Amino acid sequence: MAVVKVDKLARSVAEGPSLMTGSIPRKDWMDVPVKFKPGNYAYPTKPEKLEYLDSQPGVSFPNAREWNPEDDAWKLPENWKEIIINGLSERLDKFRSLKIFMDCCVRCGACADKCHFFLGTGDPKNMPVLRAELLRSIYRQEFTLAGKLLGKMA
Repeated sequence: MAVVKVDKLARSVAEGPSLMTGSIPRKDWMDVPVKFKPGNYAYPTKPEKLEYLDSQPGVSFPNAREWNPEDDAWKLPENWKEIIINGLSERLDKFRSLKIFMDCCVRCGACADKCHFFLGTGDPKNMPVLRAELLRSIYRQEFTLAGKLLGKMA
């Protein structure tokens, strides 16, 4: 079984876009559509578990509902972008380590062999570097001086 994976990896390294072959990807990684298939995403919790958690003091899930990642409409709240930005702002204020990580990560990929999402799916978009880059792009645009002045160019 492992031999097949090694052969497949060797083929993809030799044929795919990389610095080793001199070819570059034709599309930006954000432009490649995501393929949802069973087993490649974290499953949502059951409603009765959420009801129990909501009944606990100090715990609140204001937008809890049943959903499926494979559905086209995720029924997000109208102000979902604002919720994300406010949540990131709260965490940046609370955890100095998050701000340091956002500024200092060198995108080496050394964390990929420990990431259970990436190991479980094998999907390159689940690599910790790309997940962090998505969060970092929001951080740069919304919370840095360069992002506020230059917008998407930052």
